[in-house]
Amino acid sequence: MLNLRCANNKLEYEGLTFETKNNGSLIILEYRNYEDVLVKFVDTGYETVTYMSCILNGKVKDKFKPSVYGVGVIGDEVCTTNSGKTKEYKLWSSMLQRCYDGALKQIYPSYQDCTTSESFNYLWKFKEWCVDQIGFNSKDNNGKDFALCKDIFIKGNKIYSEDTCCFVPYEINNLLSSNRKSRGDTPIGVSFHTRDNKYQAYLNTGVSRVSLGYFISMTKAFQAYKEAKEQYIKEVANRWKDQIEPRAYEALMNYQVEITD
Repeated sequence: MLNLRCANNKLEYEGLTFETKNNGSLIILEYRNYEDVLVKFVDTGYETVTYMSCILNGKVKDKFKPSVYGVGVIGDEVCTTNSGKTKEYKLWSSMLQRCYDGALKQIYPSYQDCTTSESFNYLWKFKEWCVDQIGFNSKDNNGKDFALCKDIFIKGNKIYSEDTCCFVPYEINNLLSSNRKSRGDTPIGVSFHTRDNKYQAYLNTGVSRVSLGYFISMTKAFQAYKEAKEQYIKEVANRWKDQIEPRAYEALMNYQVEITD
């Protein structure tokens, strides 16, 4: 049974709204004792148990309030262990940074217009998705975790979501980058040699740059690159076929290099 003081506090506090210092308003749903008070935040609906002193001092934290790059919600998820930030948190926060960090976008313009799905804004939903994905716990030949990739299923995709993302080794993740900023006015895989007045086609494998020959026509040089690149993508896909999602393998095998890439 409640003692008289607790009963009086229950009548006095339950249903009242209090302001916090940085997290908006909360309502006391249930007063059980001074160290056991159930509250609900007005803006987000987040519920938590706290001390009455924290409520009176405005120090209760709304864990549903976006706190990572203005959109990311951590909730009650554990982000740090004895060895540092969790793998899921690092993947999630890096994804949000690419989408919502203006300073990063100045350095890497390819991330302009990138966004996340509603579900991916919540750490616990992102984590639930991750653990069900092929490749999430895999490492490449250099011992690196597979990368979170958004570009395989839809060329030029700008949305990180449950339907557009998968985990692939960095060898595959880097296959589809265009490097537009550094290649100038020629199509991907083509450079112009002023001395010879010819176009060179080349294939960058990530390890070496392989010359595919010199051509009078820029179009023919690109065609040579296109054929070599598509064949190389298939070779890489087949190397990792048993370790990546079947949809990713199929997309790579059907990938078409375009002159506008």
